[in-house]
Amino acid sequence: MILLQTILHSSALFWSYLALFILLNIMDAHSTYIVMYPNHYYREKNPIARMVFKKLGCLQGVVIFKTVLLGILIPAMLYYAKHDLYTINIVLSAANLVFALVVINNYRIYHKHVKKRRVR
Repeated sequence: MILLQTILHSSALFWSYLALFILLNIMDAHSTYIVMYPNHYYREKNPIARMVFKKLGCLQGVVIFKTVLLGILIPAMLYYAKHDLYTINIVLSAANLVFALVVINNYRIYHKHVKKRRVR
């Protein structure tokens, strides 16, 4: 238990988790784009993101939505990491798990529905 607490207080873990968070968000943007392209917005389950994508179009919507999201979250995480590494590392653990599942699901949808239609 003490080892786990020591690891969760590690700044190296924070930077690794933050890099993974950014990578997963890039993969989420890519997988969301290929699943929604050209205008299958109903596949997006986040109603705020779906509204942005409909207004701005598929590519611009995904890029702008992710840029704004990361532009807010990354500075907040950096600020929080200065004050409580333990908690932000736990939050990033959970966020990375959720985003990994979202990305896996997006690529599964792509291979199941979208790619099949493009091959025909």
